[in-house]
Amino acid sequence: MDQESTIYLTNIVISVILAGLTTHYWRTQGRSTAMRAWMIAAWTMMAADVLFAMRPQVSETIGRFFPTLMVTVGHVTLLIGARTTAKRSRPWALLNGVILFHAAALIFFLWLGQKTPWRLFTNGAIWSGLSVSAFLALRQAPGFFWRSPVAPANVFLAHATFHLVRMNLALASAAWDWTRVADSIQIIGDLEVSFFMVALFVALLIANLQQRHEELSSARAEVETLSGLLPICAWCKKVRDDDGYWQQVEEYFEKRDRIRFTHGICADCANDQMKEHRKELPPVAPS
Repeated sequence: MDQESTIYLTNIVISVILAGLTTHYWRTQGRSTAMRAWMIAAWTMMAADVLFAMRPQVSETIGRFFPTLMVTVGHVTLLIGARTTAKRSRPWALLNGVILFHAAALIFFLWLGQKTPWRLFTNGAIWSGLSVSAFLALRQAPGFFWRSPVAPANVFLAHATFHLVRMNLALASAAWDWTRVADSIQIIGDLEVSFFMVALFVALLIANLQQRHEELSSARAEVETLSGLLPICAWCKKVRDDDGYWQQVEEYFEKRDRIRFTHGICADCANDQMKEHRKELPPVAPS
């Protein structure tokens, strides 16, 4: 097995694991729209890796067109996930236009019939542009998705930076005939796919878990606050239990906290009772 096939096989294994984890999270955590987009993107990237690995078994036209375009579809889906996470609208017309433009560009490069650095430049420009857009979208999402240096937004930014450097190196290597540099760029690009997938989807899962934890903590605090409220009658001072029945305060606490009440009388109530008692006594006849 040559080096390129080994890299593609590694990418496929990593993509399957990450796509499986994302799918499991989506199924067990409410099947949110944002997580569904991330899940679809993961499986799309995995399909692209499979197509890349099949290049030796298919024609050059198919091997160069479909997997490259599939990567673009994956990046578009990642951008949809980022905008959904940030609760922003999804510009479907623009995104479909990007896919159609890239398809037309790939067909043009195939029509040329020769390898050109402008193909790699076009791929890098589109993928870095989509990654920057995803970064900007996640900057408007909750802090879990952009505040940490290893947050998903910053992974997108690093990915975009890599493609910008790669596409410029590709043009430079073609201009000065740097054959070894061009080969190294291809190998590094294939390896970067694994790094990007692992960093992005692990960061996404961590950010979603942190957001979920905060939501559950807030809900728990609210429940504790509400459960601490005790409805009490403003007149007779009976309290209402969880079943909606009214009962004496003594009975309510004895059932829940095993508290036993001893009864006494305060000074104010004693004076009031004495006054009432005196009113009820018959007047004393004069002697």
